[in-house]
Amino acid sequence: MGDWWLVLLPLAVLLGWWLGHSRTAGRLVSQRLNQGQSNGYAQGLNYLLNDQPDRAIDLLVSMVEIDSETVETHLALGTLFRHQGEVERSIRIHQNLIARPTLTKNERAQAVLSLGLDFKQAGINDRAVNQFHKVASESPDLRNAALENLLEIHQYEKDWQQAIDVALKLVEQPNNYGVMICHFYCELVELAMADNDVRRAAKLLKQASAFGATSPRFSLMQIRLAIVKQKNRVALRWLEQLITHFPTYRLLALDDLEACYFASLDMDQFLDKLNELARDPQSNALLVCAIADRVERLAGRAQAAMLLVEQKNRFSSVLLNMKVIALSGADDVEGWDSRDSNVGVVDELMTQLIKNSTEYRCQQCGFSAEKLHWGCPGCGEWQSLQFQENN
Repeated sequence: MGDWWLVLLPLAVLLGWWLGHSRTAGRLVSQRLNQGQSNGYAQGLNYLLNDQPDRAIDLLVSMVEIDSETVETHLALGTLFRHQGEVERSIRIHQNLIARPTLTKNERAQAVLSLGLDFKQAGINDRAVNQFHKVASESPDLRNAALENLLEIHQYEKDWQQAIDVALKLVEQPNNYGVMICHFYCELVELAMADNDVRRAAKLLKQASAFGATSPRFSLMQIRLAIVKQKNRVALRWLEQLITHFPTYRLLALDDLEACYFASLDMDQFLDKLNELARDPQSNALLVCAIADRVERLAGRAQAAMLLVEQKNRFSSVLLNMKVIALSGADDVEGWDSRDSNVGVVDELMTQLIKNSTEYRCQQCGFSAEKLHWGCPGCGEWQSLQFQENN
């Protein structure tokens, strides 16, 4: 019989509670006895013992009359089936409820919301959306619950404009959802830029500014739009804002910083900026290693090694020490202990080390990933993943 006892035991408790507390319990029990339905419970138990759980559940559900006293029982039964993965039965119960002309307006809204939840769990999102829209437009008490479910579906389907429209309706003061709405706009900005639609990207960013003008992703989008439009001074202003206010996101902007300085052909200033960032106490070990890579490419191994020697005492980082070994051929650096090494092997080890020892972790649910996700794949929270180094 497997897990069916887990379904039928709560069901039996629920039916017992209802019969024990309903004002008409005595009347209903009497009716069942008079109609010979008392044998139904024994028959249902017999189905269960003979490993026929489908027939047992159908019989027990059919014995709960649908009237003003049992609507809540049916709703609870449907929820129980849905939580146990029996979505088809839950759908049938809720559709049967909705078809009853005697339901009050509130009871019908609750049944429609429950039916939407059934469709949502079954992955029939278009039908779920229809049910939630009905509830949102017809039931003030359940409006927010319906809208929150709509918002989840639109995010899952990456329908960002619909997600924005729903989020704006969720509360009277949409700034409570400001971070989320800003990310929805940024998703649309990325799509527009991928299509080389700079005008649309600029328009969307202007709309996003009302909700997340101080968020790191908004700053990154402004930087990249300014670079595409060849407005390097504007891009550098946004870069300074991100570097100052969002130090944990500096690594994401390193390529953009390089693009701005390359456009102005001022590599000396770029190297000065890299050294400034490396010395900044808020820069982490991974960023310092990434800076060293660029310094090595632009100014040579000796300069990169010198930068690392200056900064490595700030960190107890295996990654940074491995980087020091990788640059061990720089004999002319003061304080450098030169040694023979297979640079290729070390580089391969560093790649694995970066993969295994650094991660982004969600501050809400603990989900971890090798790269940044603006929306957590684990819990759906936006801007909750933070960089951390595990050694």
